[in-house]
Amino acid sequence: MSTQIQLLEAKPTFQQVEQALINVIKTGIYYRKPKNGKFMQSYKERVKKLRQAEDPDEFILENAKRLFLTKDKYHQIIDDYKSWYGKDPKILNAIIDLYKLYYKLAKDYFNTEEQVNEETEDFLSSI
Repeated sequence: MSTQIQLLEAKPTFQQVEQALINVIKTGIYYRKPKNGKFMQSYKERVKKLRQAEDPDEFILENAKRLFLTKDKYHQIIDDYKSWYGKDPKILNAIIDLYKLYYKLAKDYFNTEEQVNEETEDFLSSI
């Protein structure tokens, strides 16, 4: 039982994120997205940056935190992708799988109202 709990709580690795990025590229090729187009080049660049990172696990964590400051932001981004790629289900599912990994990384770092209030007070206390 404890092994199952540990597996459920395990954070995604950079290898999992890299594979998810590659899966998005594969679905782009499946749907014949232009390889020199914005979509394909964007995901290719993400793989390149991940592979060049000094600490890939830290790199994906920072990306996740930048992407998803809050749970609401995650849902907003997923809704946007659903509207953009709803007619291309393989692309949509690959992107959602990628962002689920980022979500799992970022969720422990979401901003709360309490944190925002404390930081605001700290910031203004120097006036």
